[in-house]
Amino acid sequence: MILPTFILVVVGLIALSHSQEAVRPYMGWSSWSLQATTMPGHGLSWLKEDNVLRQIDVMAATLKDFGYTYINIDSGWNADFDWNAGFDLNGRPIPNPARFPRGIDFVANYAHERGLKLGIYAPVGLPMGVFGSDQDNKVNFDVSGPSGNCTGFDLVYPDFRVTNGWDSSYKMDFDNSCAQEFIDSIAELFVQWEIDFFKLDGVGPGSWKNGSNYDNRPDVAAWRSAFDKTGRSVILEISWELDITFIADWTASASGWRIDTDVECYCDTLVRWTQSVVQRFDDIVPWIDHAGPGRWNDLDTINVGNGTMDGLTEDERRSYMTLWAISSAPLYIGDDLSLLDEFGLTLLTNREVISINQDGVPARPVSPGVAQQVWWSPNIGDAVPSFIVGLFNLAEQEETVAANWVDFGFSGAANVRDVWAGLELGVYTGSYAVRVPTHGCRLIRVTPLASY
Repeated sequence: MILPTFILVVVGLIALSHSQEAVRPYMGWSSWSLQATTMPGHGLSWLKEDNVLRQIDVMAATLKDFGYTYINIDSGWNADFDWNAGFDLNGRPIPNPARFPRGIDFVANYAHERGLKLGIYAPVGLPMGVFGSDQDNKVNFDVSGPSGNCTGFDLVYPDFRVTNGWDSSYKMDFDNSCAQEFIDSIAELFVQWEIDFFKLDGVGPGSWKNGSNYDNRPDVAAWRSAFDKTGRSVILEISWELDITFIADWTASASGWRIDTDVECYCDTLVRWTQSVVQRFDDIVPWIDHAGPGRWNDLDTINVGNGTMDGLTEDERRSYMTLWAISSAPLYIGDDLSLLDEFGLTLLTNREVISINQDGVPARPVSPGVAQQVWWSPNIGDAVPSFIVGLFNLAEQEETVAANWVDFGFSGAANVRDVWAGLELGVYTGSYAVRVPTHGCRLIRVTPLASY
């Protein structure tokens, strides 16, 4: 069989993977969607120890056997309910006692005892709060590290230039060895807590920022170096809407990168189809060739499990899950795991769909940017080679979507299987066409009957 060119590219990328972290797209849960919604009972004050422990319990009991293992605590874990962040005397973030009274290490141990892993979060740069609340009268501090000769003023530029997607940090000066020493000290603290995953947010170029102040490539490399020195395997994820121009820098240090803005709508549901799930059909395309073991295109959380709370129809929820799965994107849930409905649980626990995701060969569209889209990827690991094909209708009315075998590099007859339904649909020659509802999809496995 002659493999299409892009398969060879993917295989080449696999060989160049920079580390053994995240050999497959990671699976788990993140807190941010529940923090970002205005729905009663959730919001910015939701992030607390008891709520996170509840998510751990549900994941361990219901989802762990399907591969979901990471519990990732997002922004706010070291801030009070007025969003004032806390730091120790050496400038390192510390958990807010009202949110996590027993500390992050307690939560990590709770997760590990149940066969799960824990992730933590920080914004890129040196948070302004480490110098105290009065930013015009900055209070210097000693940096925790082996030299003992560094202070907070050594970490930043003399003009205190700002950085990150919110302008909430000072840009660190990595020409001064104290900056790396400071990052090392935080990584060591996280490893003492037995953290398994770290999200670095607001990273540029990206995060809607450009220019030298927002070039955080040295920060990303510093964090990778810091975790590597500890000897603990820690997935490094960077966010958000990274600039693809610098993909070589991202792949050199990170195991995943957000290719888009937040999926959350910041409204009374978790997401909306047009704000901004559907945009990812276009935005993922330039990144496809850069995915492979240890380096994944992150589409953000999947919010398909809470019914009306998700803000989507059932067809939209299925399309959402399907695009993430066939794109080999990390599958981390943003829903309240204690409120999963039956349909959502079915989407999240379909073993065949999860297997497609974990194979790690991202699909690509035959014709991007149109209302009826066909996405495909080869299943080269099968005993009998097959193709995974997603048929999506992004239009506002039901339409016919057709997959043509010639677009996948073969002709003749093939068996067609409906993956979501788990049904064999029969033999089709040359193509397969089906009516697809508004914003809906079909996911099929196409197995040629003859070699090609």
